[in-house]
Amino acid sequence: MLSNKQLYFTLFLSHFLLFLSFFWFKDVFWPLFTISLLLLGGISIRHVKWKKPSFFHLLMGTFSGVFLYFVFLLGKTIMLALFPQFITQVDELYTLVAPDKAWHYVSLILIIIPGEELFWRGLVQTELKKRKIKYPILLAALLYMSAHLYAGAFLLLLAAVLAGFLWGYLYDRTHNMIVPLLSHLVFDLFLLVFFPLL
Repeated sequence: MLSNKQLYFTLFLSHFLLFLSFFWFKDVFWPLFTISLLLLGGISIRHVKWKKPSFFHLLMGTFSGVFLYFVFLLGKTIMLALFPQFITQVDELYTLVAPDKAWHYVSLILIIIPGEELFWRGLVQTELKKRKIKYPILLAALLYMSAHLYAGAFLLLLAAVLAGFLWGYLYDRTHNMIVPLLSHLVFDLFLLVFFPLL
């Protein structure tokens, strides 16, 4: 178990790195974000529960990722019908985070998605649960959302807390990092590669 100081430091570090990536050094977003998640994932890996996934776990990971994509598609449609001014935020966010070079796809699949899951679910959520804090999944999802404030997109905050809660629930229920990793991978591939929402 981490000390409180160590946990606070890792949370501060995550905010600092995402601030640099999304806000301060947008021009080099992909290299900086990749390095950031490599670092956060690296310091988290020893806290993570792994086991061979069952067929049911693989289905759970895959279908939850697809389900989450369609929830976002519906939410985006409703939100933009009610608040069309958010289309600019969504467009700017896609311009920043959508992969457009071959190495971006490699980074997304092998570093960024695993790094986020290892850190936010494997380390942060696990540490909150060890401290017997009420609602550790929800609190970890809110902390995950808070680190995305620097992107300046309201819809991203809603997306982060909803997705973070689902992935946290999957990790807590299955005790296996493979399940939220697979869900996150399927969701991101649908959202950023196969069927972008813009």
